[in-house]
Parts: sequence; structure tokens; C-alpha cells
Amino acid sequence: MLSIPEFENAVKVFEYFEEISRIPHGSSNCSHIADYLVDFAKTHSLEFYRDSSDNVIIKKPAAAGYESRPTVIIQGHTDMVAEKDPSLDKDMTREGIEIYRDGDFLRAKGTTLGGDDGIAVAYALALLSSEDIPHPSIEALFTSDEEIGLLGATALDVSQLSGNIMINIDSDDEGIFTVGCAGGIRTDFRLPVLREAAELTKYRLTVCGLIGGHSGVEIDKGRANASKLGAEILSSLGKIFIFDFHGGNMDNAITREFTAEFCTERDISADFSKVRDKILSEWKCAERDISITLEECGKADMALDSESSAKLLELVNAIPSGVIAMSNDIPELVESSMNLGIVRLSSDFASLTVSVRSSKGSEKLRLVGMLSELAAKYGADFSTRGDYPAWEYKNDSHLRDTAVKVYNEMYGKAPKVITIHAGLECGIFSDRMPALDCISLGPDNYDIHTTEEHLSVSSTARVWEFLKKLLKEI
Repeated sequence: MLSIPEFENAVKVFEYFEEISRIPHGSSNCSHIADYLVDFAKTHSLEFYRDSSDNVIIKKPAAAGYESRPTVIIQGHTDMVAEKDPSLDKDMTREGIEIYRDGDFLRAKGTTLGGDDGIAVAYALALLSSEDIPHPSIEALFTSDEEIGLLGATALDVSQLSGNIMINIDSDDEGIFTVGCAGGIRTDFRLPVLREAAELTKYRLTVCGLIGGHSGVEIDKGRANASKLGAEILSSLGKIFIFDFHGGNMDNAITREFTAEFCTERDISADFSKVRDKILSEWKCAERDISITLEECGKADMALDSESSAKLLELVNAIPSGVIAMSNDIPELVESSMNLGIVRLSSDFASLTVSVRSSKGSEKLRLVGMLSELAAKYGADFSTRGDYPAWEYKNDSHLRDTAVKVYNEMYGKAPKVITIHAGLECGIFSDRMPALDCISLGPDNYDIHTTEEHLSVSSTARVWEFLKKLLKEI
């Protein structure tokens, strides 16, 4: 068990966070945690609803004296980005994660922590199980598969909700209230390839050690995409025959690692050394731990032919990945971006997934059209999924004003009120529930979507106190 004696006020929050960490709950694997939530509701004799997408709603009546207050929706998602260190022998579809305390932080051993968004689940469960916290009627909404396109929120029957006030707990900076976000969409390429016999020495190219991070909130940090670097290197080596090509695990994470296996008819050592040194020099400040290696790895057999190899590299190189445009309306806000998140090569085709984000619906459509044209140029099938709208800032918000007031009273200073480039489920709910008054907040959580993710213990406890005070004041 975690030992956090100095934050006794938040002990239930940390207990529930540790408890759900033992349950595998990566994206597309939310049934186990949905089972847990249903069992929780039954144990506490609370009304619940579960749908076929593993969304769960648990309802709790108002505390005595708060029956006349408006119902508040506490919302977070149950899935986490299930990343692990390459050396770790763990099946994250079947095994939970092991968390530990490191000073003021919670971390996980060799994996993502799942603070995004397990801490929302923990807060909600602590509220639902409480007997002494003043609060209005609560509808705790736990959505599935947020990280792979806000799929649970999209599938939810919102008529199951009666509240028009929503506190989303899926932000990662204490004292910052998010009141707007970008819209987004996933795009998929399927490029047909041909293979042929290739009895040549096979090489393995590895690009690793990159920082990575969230492809929304950290897309403007100037971090490298390993798949893009890999394609750049391979393109500089002349005529090659690709055997394998693999980068990224999530379309909303900046790719940290890339591997390719290929063969060639010529000596490439000088060309490789030149391009490696060039890239290491270009990225020595932003990516201090970058590693680029080339090694022999036996004989190739059925590699892609030269045309398919060249076409794959040209397509990867042609897809933009990073910031596309900054906002003209809000200083330092990214307006539009793309992230080449996943690249895979099978026997017959290469698949690529690109996440597109924009705070402007018209620009999102334009970027999707541009990618569709690229697919047509290279003969790839193209499709989209997980389209979600932007969450537009509202001039009038009682919830926002109350949250700012409570924060001022508790901390003696004003919070930041912002819009962000990442996608939040608030956009879907605001689009489908026009009267919804919504805000997103959360404790300090760093390096999300990476194995370096760490959640501040003290911040988690402070936000818990803020959340209780806010519920009392709404």
C-alpha cells in the first residue's frame, strides 16, 4: 500500500487510485474497470447505468441541506495510454501497473502511471463513497476509450444525464481551468505493397531515446518524431529494400521509438554516418538522449520491392507532423497540428495513423482533405474515425465564475483560465448538451503518455480540497 500519512484528508483518493491501478485499463480494454465500477455502485447501493461501450454513470443523491442545488456531473475517462519500457516484461492488457511514491510524486515501475485519467476516477469514487462531504446531487460519468478518439463519449446516450453542470477532471495543471479545446479526427492510410525475394544482408535501424509526449498539449515543445526521423535516414541511403517498418503505439502520443529492417546492394556506412551526425547535431538540444544505431541482423528474405520501399518512405516524409499553424486570436495557442502516431508494415500493406487537431472546424476539414490527396497520390486507401468537435469558449459561465471565486478565496490568487490544443470530451458533451456549463481542471501531472509520467501527491490533495469546496459553493 502507498504510504501518504501527511495527506490524511485525501487518503481515500489515493486508496482508490492505487486500487484501480491494479486493474488493466488501457484503451480498448475498459471492460474490467467498468465491471469494477458497477460492483462499486452495487456495494454502495447507488443507482448506476452501463452501456455497451463500457461507459458507466453512477448517481448519488444530494447531501442533507443540498437537495435544492443543481445536479453536478463529475466526469473523467477510464482508459489510460498503456505504454511501457521496451525491456519490461509485462502484458498491459492482462496486468495492472505497479505504482510507488517518489518524494512528492507517484510513479509507475516501467510504465505509464495512468494519472491521465485515473485520478478523475479516484476523485469521483472518493466523493461517491463519502458520508461527510457536503454536495449537491452527483452524476459521476466514467467514459471509455477517450485516448483513441473520445469513443465512449461519442457513443454515450446523454439523455441518461440530468445535470447541466459538468466538472471534467482531465487537465494536468493545478490552478489552470480549461474552458475550451480543439476539435480533432483520426485519419488512417493503408498503402498496398509488393514483396520480392532479397538474399542480401539485412540491417536494423533503431531510433530511440526521444522524449515523446502528448500530441496535443506538447506538440509545440519542438520534440522529434522518431518515425519521421527514421524515414529521413532511410531516404538518404539510396535504393533500399524494406523488410520491416515500425513506429509508435498511440496516435495521440509523439512517437519516441522507431525500428526498420532493410537490405541494400551497396555499402551505406558512409551515408549513414553522415545523416546520423546531421540529425544528432540538429536535435542535440531538444532531444538530449536521442540514440540512432545501425546493425547487421542476418539475411533478408521477402522484402518490399524498391518501388514499394520508395513509395512508403515518400509518403511518410510527405505527411506533416507537428504544429501546422498558431492561433491568430489567442497568444501562444496552437491552432492546428498533425501527429504521425502509428506506422506498421504487414506482408501486404503499410498502415499509418495521423491525428489531426484544430480549433477551427474549417481548418480541420482542410487538413483532412490534404491528407486524402496525399493518399490518392501514393495509391493508399484513406479513411477517418473519431471525429470530435471543438469546445468553444462561452462568455457567460456561472461554473467558471464560481470556480475562480473559490480558488481566489482558498489560495489568495487568481487561477489561469485557458483554452487548449488537446481534445477534451467537454467538446462532445457541449455540442450535444447546449445548456451545459462546463470546466476542466486537475492536479499537476507531468510527462503524460510516457513512462516518465508522474503525479504530484501534494497537488492531488490540494485539488481534492478545492473540488470539495467548489461542490459546496455551486
